[in-house]
Amino acid sequence: MEISSSLLFLSHLIVLTYGHPVLKTPERVTGTWKGDVKIQCIYNPLTGYREVLVKWLVQRGSDHVTIFLRDYSGDHVQQAKYRGRLKVSHKVPGDVSLQLNNLQMDDRNHYTCEVTWQTPDGDQVRRDKITELRVQKYPYKPPKITTEALTTMQSSLEATTITSSTSDWTTSVTQTPQGTTTVPGGKLPIFAIILIICFCCIVVVTIAFIMFRRRTFQEYVYEVSRMYARQTSNSEETTRVTTIASAYFNNEPDSQALINDYSDDPCLSQEYQITTRSTMTIPAC
Repeated sequence: MEISSSLLFLSHLIVLTYGHPVLKTPERVTGTWKGDVKIQCIYNPLTGYREVLVKWLVQRGSDHVTIFLRDYSGDHVQQAKYRGRLKVSHKVPGDVSLQLNNLQMDDRNHYTCEVTWQTPDGDQVRRDKITELRVQKYPYKPPKITTEALTTMQSSLEATTITSSTSDWTTSVTQTPQGTTTVPGGKLPIFAIILIICFCCIVVVTIAFIMFRRRTFQEYVYEVSRMYARQTSNSEETTRVTTIASAYFNNEPDSQALINDYSDDPCLSQEYQITTRSTMTIPAC
């Protein structure tokens, strides 16, 4: 309303200067998609000047196409796409503003307001003004800046006390430019990950060492058992040989007596083969 009053006042001054009605429109208007927009076009009525024709045109390429016409027979919407969405003011003299409802994205264009008057001399005077219509997808919302009371920041931040089922832990962290703090639910620090990895490596090495020692001990027991079995077998063979030798030497006097009985010269050296599982040489007396 204030803008309309200012435009009317400016038009009145121009009319007083030049003596003819002058249209006044904004250079640019922005509307919102699916919303409504009004393109103002006003003039100051003069005595003796009668409005005979009002047109609204839209630019298409290099041509201008009439979308609204008001003459002695009434108002006429010339384009089908604007029917039911377009209307031009007529209640207030000097106000021929265009209102578009349910804006579409292809409605953005250059709109021309053209008014023809009949002068007191019977001549006709025509004036026109162009306004650019822009359509945006969403309404523009300027950033909202709120001022809040600033509180004094302490250099030392106290972390939240975490209560567990076994014990309570309270951590106090000093704020540093490159400090890294761990909060509940956050990621583990790097040194904790390294400690966990080292612990896992120690456990693996310990298990491997225990298994190796156990295998070595089993092999040692097996080897001792084999050696014991071998020694036992050797002892049995030695015992058999000793028994056979003892039996042989127990029978030796009888053999010598038999030899003496058949020898004429007992001092001569003679060899006899005695078949008692071995061959022996009996020296002379």
